[in-house]
Amino acid sequence: MEPHPARATYRDGLVCLDAPMDWPEGIRLSVVPLPHQGDAAPLTGHAIIAGFGLSGRSVGDLLDRAGVPYTVVETNPETVATQRSLGRTIVEGSVTDPAALLGAGLHEAGIVALTIPDEDAVLKATSIVRKLRPDIYIVARTNYSSKGMQASKLGADEVIKAEQAVALQFYEILSRRIR
Repeated sequence: MEPHPARATYRDGLVCLDAPMDWPEGIRLSVVPLPHQGDAAPLTGHAIIAGFGLSGRSVGDLLDRAGVPYTVVETNPETVATQRSLGRTIVEGSVTDPAALLGAGLHEAGIVALTIPDEDAVLKATSIVRKLRPDIYIVARTNYSSKGMQASKLGADEVIKAEQAVALQFYEILSRRIR
């Protein structure tokens, strides 16, 4: 049985669950601090999602649930046609092409999520977006930490590094088996 995630608040040296949980006795927990809610600026404008594979769709699902409009930039013509038929706003083109970014409404957007697996394209897009919109919030995806550092230097506000996410998954999964 997979335990259900819970939210909690740290107060006076204790982690206090926000709601009662029906967990089995002796369950081991991993506590991961979330950023303080006051640290994030509210989103203005829509979001731009670069790529609509698994990562891009996950971002889209989150934005749909939050009621945040978004535009997808995608190179795969089949994905473009399918998503258009589903009513999504999508621009066919490369996120490394300033015209595609501008066509997706870069000047009005508040966030750019670079979810594509091509690290070189992510680095190029990060540089282009930062030059066109110095104030926009950029989240970039890389496979390796070294490319993640490059993305940060080019102006990404946050970088999701696949090798670190895999390492964390291994740690969390195996920590449930090793006692």
